[in-house]
Amino acid sequence: MTLNLTLHQVDSALPRVSVGLGNYIWFQHEFRIRDVASDVEFQKRFGGFYQVRRSSTWRAAFFQILERAKSSPVSFGKALTAVHEATGRVEASFASKLVATLDPGQPVIDSVVLKNLGLKLPPVATADRFTQIQALHQRLADLYSEYLASESGRELVRRFRRVYPTTPITEAKMLDFVLWQSR
Repeated sequence: MTLNLTLHQVDSALPRVSVGLGNYIWFQHEFRIRDVASDVEFQKRFGGFYQVRRSSTWRAAFFQILERAKSSPVSFGKALTAVHEATGRVEASFASKLVATLDPGQPVIDSVVLKNLGLKLPPVATADRFTQIQALHQRLADLYSEYLASESGRELVRRFRRVYPTTPITEAKMLDFVLWQSR
């Protein structure tokens, strides 16, 4: 499987990227200097960007994990386990968002991204679901890396930088933004 985006898809997506870009840049900057476990403004902006629609108990657990991870970074697998242990839910998407906040070069598992790539999360009843989800995240990272190294990926980055020349985000996040807007 390869990642295929046409130049038309890239050009169509780029104007729509601006909607969330400012918020993303804000919370990526503020993440390092705020206590995200207690900072309501950070939680609101992060939740708005990533569409966190969970209970206050779930949110408190998630943001505590995210705060702790600032001083002791976690792999995707560890984040997936930590979120599961704290919330009782297998949250591939939110574990990937946690890891991508710590390391913006990491991909985010998102339903739109998965659909664009023809990928799916393993079914809930899968015996080795954690292992398969970790493999899926690694597959996304590999696809991103391969695509961004290709001429098409370099062209996406050039076009992104032309439209948003002063935006301090990783190339992986540029790709995420374009994929999120390619619906």
